[in-house]
Amino acid sequence: ILTGLRRVLRFKASSWDMSFLEDPRKALREVESGVRVDAIISDMRMPSMDGAELLETVRRLSPGTVRLGLSGYSEGEALLRGLPAMHQF
Repeated sequence: ILTGLRRVLRFKASSWDMSFLEDPRKALREVESGVRVDAIISDMRMPSMDGAELLETVRRLSPGTVRLGLSGYSEGEALLRGLPAMHQF
């Protein structure tokens, strides 16, 4: 998914600052550090924490950040938990 997003968004590389992180904990550290994050796109199924948990934490830490959930497969329960923290799935 990250490779596809990188490819699709490369035309914006000169005008947008983008980070593509495989570890949701690294993404949270960036948000916690005070780095301005305008939008976050999270896979709903990840090994260390699911997208619902990541997006809910980002919602609390940075309510102005647009939060998108993206997945080719996700468990129904995780999706339902994540919907309140997402702007779009």
